[in-house]
Amino acid sequence: MSGTHGNAGQTNYAAAKAGVVGLTKSLAKEWGPFNVRANAVVFGHIETRLTADKAKGASIRYRGREVKLGIPRGNVEAVGDVVRASTALGRTGTADEAAGAMLMLLSPYASYITGQAVEVTGGGWM
Repeated sequence: MSGTHGNAGQTNYAAAKAGVVGLTKSLAKEWGPFNVRANAVVFGHIETRLTADKAKGASIRYRGREVKLGIPRGNVEAVGDVVRASTALGRTGTADEAAGAMLMLLSPYASYITGQAVEVTGGGWM
């Protein structure tokens, strides 16, 4: 969402994501005449191991070091409260719902959709 709506404290991240949206729109215009579609999927808060409680212990190994994933416990609850209050559906999204949006764009039902940044946000940031 930072690339389409901005986010305080994430200027560099927002600029990079806005570049992806611009790239998507340009690709759609350049490749559309060849019947190639280009879309971006823009996610709100989706439940993943990166947004879960850090105390649950999810981690990855990077260059031989363990990197713990997640959000510190108190912040997980605060983030959840903000998401519930700021989305029309009043909850975070699931990985299956995120995948569903991508599957929809790949399906024949989206054959006339191109150059879009499709927001999968539960009605947040409207």
